[in-house]
Amino acid sequence: MESKNFLWVLIFSFVCCVFLSACNQASLFERLKNIPDAEWKTREILDFSIEIPDTTQNYYLIVTIRHTYKYAYRNVWVKLGLQQPGSDSITYRDFDLPLANNERWLGVGMDDVYERRIRLFGKPVRFTSTGTARFTLQQIMRDNPLKHVLQAGIRVEPASE
Repeated sequence: MESKNFLWVLIFSFVCCVFLSACNQASLFERLKNIPDAEWKTREILDFSIEIPDTTQNYYLIVTIRHTYKYAYRNVWVKLGLQQPGSDSITYRDFDLPLANNERWLGVGMDDVYERRIRLFGKPVRFTSTGTARFTLQQIMRDNPLKHVLQAGIRVEPASE
């Protein structure tokens, strides 16, 4: 009788794991880099490389910023560089990333640290060839260094649409 209960518990656990894993969007790549002394200098360019396995898949590009509650602004301006797989040229684009509204910090917070993930381009992108794509991320605010930024990073996740 006890083995029957164990079997049902095992099956129930497996079904729960399947449902829970289906609810979370899996990222193809996510990496954060630490900002030394929480002072992001304009000349400090963060570099990320990712292997692109599929040119038929659409991907969301997301920038992640972690900062403290002492961060002085409601946004951060960044310059994103993208070098497509197999290409020698890098395309740059500036983004104004909102971190707060008039009432509160956006994203998630714990204690005095906040994390904000911001999807770029508004829609998924498709890479032109497989191979290694290279991303660079640089802060382009007027403050140098930009204080109270702990980490910044890139997330690439497959679009389900």
